[in-house]
Amino acid sequence: MLKIGSIELPEFFLALAPMEDITDPSFRYLCKKLGADLMYTEFISSDGLVRSGKKSVEKLNIFDYERPIGIQLYGHETEPMVEAAKIIEQSKPDLLI
Repeated sequence: MLKIGSIELPEFFLALAPMEDITDPSFRYLCKKLGADLMYTEFISSDGLVRSGKKSVEKLNIFDYERPIGIQLYGHETEPMVEAAKIIEQSKPDLLI
């Protein structure tokens, strides 16, 4: 068994990687139904999120059946990354990388 914080995964687990324009809610639903143990949303831009960009904000939509689920944040400046991480925390992902 693998443990990441409070998340417990089986020894041989199936994880869905964060993929831009692929891992949207519909795709994650299918993957969960087909046995995914851990999933991620699409990558989220820190700049897009702090500017309330529609596409970035929509990526924060996660559903209870998807858990455990993680969000991968990307950016190149510290301040927007910190601010975006605080925004992401409101969605209560299980992981933030």
